[in-house]
Amino acid sequence: MKNIIAFLFVLCFSAGLLAAEKGYKITVKLTGSSDTSLLLAHYYGNKQYLDDTAFRNRQGLFVFEGKEKLKDGMYIVAGVAKSKYFDFFLTGSQQIDFACDPANVVNTMQVKGSDDNKAFYAYIKYLGNKQTEIEPLSAWMKANRSHPESDSTKLVKARIDAIDEEAKAYIKNFYTSNPAYLSANFVKASNEAEYLQYIAVTDGKIDSSRIYPTYKEHYFDNFTFEDSRLIYTPVFGQKVDFYFDKLVVPVLDSLQKDIDRVMTFASANKEMETYMAWFLSLKYETSQVMGHDALFVYIVRKYLETGKVGWQYPEVKGNILKRINTLDPLLLGKTAPNLILLDTSNVACSLLATKAKYTLLFFWESNCGHCQQEMPKVLKFYEEFHSKYGLEIFAVSTDTSLVKWKAFISKNKMSWINVNGHLSLSGNYHTLYDIRSTPVMYLLDEDKKILTKFLLMDEISNVIRKREEAAEKNKKEKTP
Repeated sequence: MKNIIAFLFVLCFSAGLLAAEKGYKITVKLTGSSDTSLLLAHYYGNKQYLDDTAFRNRQGLFVFEGKEKLKDGMYIVAGVAKSKYFDFFLTGSQQIDFACDPANVVNTMQVKGSDDNKAFYAYIKYLGNKQTEIEPLSAWMKANRSHPESDSTKLVKARIDAIDEEAKAYIKNFYTSNPAYLSANFVKASNEAEYLQYIAVTDGKIDSSRIYPTYKEHYFDNFTFEDSRLIYTPVFGQKVDFYFDKLVVPVLDSLQKDIDRVMTFASANKEMETYMAWFLSLKYETSQVMGHDALFVYIVRKYLETGKVGWQYPEVKGNILKRINTLDPLLLGKTAPNLILLDTSNVACSLLATKAKYTLLFFWESNCGHCQQEMPKVLKFYEEFHSKYGLEIFAVSTDTSLVKWKAFISKNKMSWINVNGHLSLSGNYHTLYDIRSTPVMYLLDEDKKILTKFLLMDEISNVIRKREEAAEKNKKEKTP
């Protein structure tokens, strides 16, 4: 009977362990903290999201606990004032204990239940000690910079270089010795690849012209695309944003080429590939740089609409496809959609039939405060550019009151083409031109191709001037 009871006890105990492993239990002990509650959050791309709140118990502990496991990744423990106490990695078992003094987290951190985090905090502590060792030496060098060739300076510099080499070797050993740790892949991705080894050295000198292209080519060498857990760390967004914002030539062809390159890297892991497509499409959908919407359309058309890459959020698929179908005809360089609207005399006016070297398509409303502020600039712009550069304005009013519309035109002496968007023979201007507010301006060339959009007068004026200057310069160069 005793054996049966013992057997049943083992079964029940084992079942209890399995049940615990299904969820998470993260215990935090903070020495000397006055907080009565803590927040648990995770990184996701370049954002952070709240997961849980824990309150101080009678033992002075904070316990984050749930029945379902959290996603593997990098997490933040913060006070209620959102002041971060420390980061940690959640991988494998999610039953972890942390104890530290918030005033000196690195040197006091104690971890139970996670070798990944033990190794990471040992790594941070080591680098902190090296920094402490090098600071007085750097200060001495700064104070004695007027004697760069002295024996003392050479000795101190040699010691600084030695410490630096020790630290670099330690860092490399950390991530090469622990390839299964998320902390190791995080550290590896956070450190630059050794790209200089790929540049030929002539007479002891590196070819400086090869530094940028080689750096760019090997920029992602230390990023483990196979490890999708990196998505849930801050290094993902930092790494990808820096590459596209700082290293890629900011023209559409180059950006598209490098989008394809990074998407090829990301295809090493399905989750990484799916998230990368979402991350980049969102990056360029929300970009404030004119013309970047073409990259949003490019990514969705090539990778998502075709099914080549899965949707990160399938429930928004319909809205995204509808959005790119709106944006696609409005991309820079495309012929503007035609508008056939009635003017103040009820005469139909066609945008595409308007004869002009430049056409400013101007959506406005008489009651719009921003429109009223911009209108004097538009009037001055028209006066200066109409005859000089063959400019015409095709002004589409969004007013529902025809009386107010006509009165505003008369009062402000708007002598260009004035039409009302609600008196249309060619569809809804809101949909055709993605109009959600006013004022909105599109600048078209003589073939009615879109040159600029969503810029205001000062910027549009500069675009025309620079275009005309370039044309004049080109003309002179071709003249014998």
